[in-house]
Amino acid sequence: GGRGGRGSGGGIQVGEHTGFLRMRGLPFSSTKKDILQFFKEYNPVETSITFTYRSDGRATGEGYAGFASADDAKDAMALHKKSMGSRYIELFISSKEEHARSMARSNGR
Repeated sequence: GGRGGRGSGGGIQVGEHTGFLRMRGLPFSSTKKDILQFFKEYNPVETSITFTYRSDGRATGEGYAGFASADDAKDAMALHKKSMGSRYIELFISSKEEHARSMARSNGR
């Protein structure tokens, strides 16, 4: 097995799970309910779901979701490249810090 598989894509998919995932490629119309439905078998935490926005307020198609446990988040990686609507969703390991920053930015939406 070759090492250094950090490669392209600007996100990590192998590493220590802390219970948070970053999603990329979300439909711009997606809601928390869509995310809950997508991850329904993996104990997503509704209050932890957040979307990122550009400075002009438009959705970026990225978001974060927290899970009941790190193992749930790890298992949810099975949904990498699965479809939500017409888009396929890329999943990356996130961290509590990254998630907290996103929550702070999207406050009041």
